[in-house]
Amino acid sequence: MKKTLSTLLLGSALIAPWGVASADADVEARIRSVIGQVLPGTVVGSVSESPLGGLYEAELNGDIYYFSSDGRYLVRGEIIDLQTQENLTETKKGAARLKAMAALDEKDMIIFPAKGEQRHVITVFTDIDCGYCRKLHSEMGELNELGITVRYLAFPRAGVGSVSYNKAVSVWCADDRRAAMNAAKSGEMPETKECTNPVEAQLNLGHDVGVTGTPSLVLEDGTLVPGYLPAQRMLKMLEGRKKGS
Repeated sequence: MKKTLSTLLLGSALIAPWGVASADADVEARIRSVIGQVLPGTVVGSVSESPLGGLYEAELNGDIYYFSSDGRYLVRGEIIDLQTQENLTETKKGAARLKAMAALDEKDMIIFPAKGEQRHVITVFTDIDCGYCRKLHSEMGELNELGITVRYLAFPRAGVGSVSYNKAVSVWCADDRRAAMNAAKSGEMPETKECTNPVEAQLNLGHDVGVTGTPSLVLEDGTLVPGYLPAQRMLKMLEGRKKGS
């Protein structure tokens, strides 16, 4: 049976035939080699020493995991600096999300631009049939008037081939995507269309960056915010984060 990261995490450790690293310069290569053997196909990003001595952090499929220097043990969890009260793991995840968002082409998104001065940009993983996604969309005009640009990515929660997935494909393949999205969010059945589209790739990306439900918002600093917020509360949150940065 093919092993995946999720199935292996049901166990307590990654077991690999390696001894203790003789030098820190060898650790990254050792960890990458272990991951390649135990989890073939896993996308490994950066590997670096963590703030906690003796552990190394590795970015796997957009998430952060910690490894012992010999590559034998995997630790799942968060590291929090109690002096600054900063969640160091979430900071690292945020940086990974920003990198993932920067790699996207806006032509593959459905964008509702701010009116007048753009004050904030949010990237929203959305499901056509999600009730709170529709509630957020019903306030699109107000969000845009407040200077918030909304960039949609598809995240049909029921998965590839579901009714919601097929609706998303039809919307992304429409001649006028914004009009098709407006109609679909109002409960209309979009005209069935097919084309080369990014829906499955965006769904997979959502899983990689930690999306578990919709709507999920990726903010300009890489923070992932799950759930719906009314337009005015959204602006207050965004302004607060901007002042705190």
